[in-house]
Amino acid sequence: MDPLLAAADLLVGASCAGCDRPALDVCPTCRAALRPDPRAVAPRRVHGAPVIAAGEYAGPLGRVVVQWKDRGRDPLTSLLAMHLAAAVVAADLGDRIALVPVPTSWAARRRRGDDLVRRLAVESTRLLAEVGVDASVVGLLRRARRTADQVGLGVDARAANLRGAFAVRTGSPALVDRPIVVVDDVVTTGATAAEAIRALGRSGHPVAATCVVAVTTV
Repeated sequence: MDPLLAAADLLVGASCAGCDRPALDVCPTCRAALRPDPRAVAPRRVHGAPVIAAGEYAGPLGRVVVQWKDRGRDPLTSLLAMHLAAAVVAADLGDRIALVPVPTSWAARRRRGDDLVRRLAVESTRLLAEVGVDASVVGLLRRARRTADQVGLGVDARAANLRGAFAVRTGSPALVDRPIVVVDDVVTTGATAAEAIRALGRSGHPVAATCVVAVTTV
């Protein structure tokens, strides 16, 4: 970005997505704190598949995710894609994989103007290619019915809210040559991943892992 434009953005109130200090996207301090630290998380397995998160949904990373999802800060996609790619690499599933994004709800897509999780997955494939992983984004899943907002729901309520929410698209490829990785931005109870894996499994698409940017608690 041109230095004059950058200075102008700062003057009109641009702030760091992680701490609100003046910055165009993320300040150097927060960027240093946002290094991915992928690991298996609780629930450690959903329908037999490990869940890998690149960090905690707290501190700078949690704030960046909120700014990206709910404040329309599109430039943060590249930063969060780095976290998703790190989680996928940590899953250690070989050099040819299929990323299946959890489809965004219809209401969220209208509000945000796009399917952000799919965009995140697409951006992560470019980063994965740089480390020798051939990742393809495959839109196997679709929303089968409307669901309520998950915010504030407990474990059982989340599972009930999502039961039957996803279906596999008609005519989807078998993907026998690539392990399937379900990808999402945040995992809380694992209910979303569980329903996605259940829908895929019923259609003959076994899932090898779920990978996310961040993990939180109920």
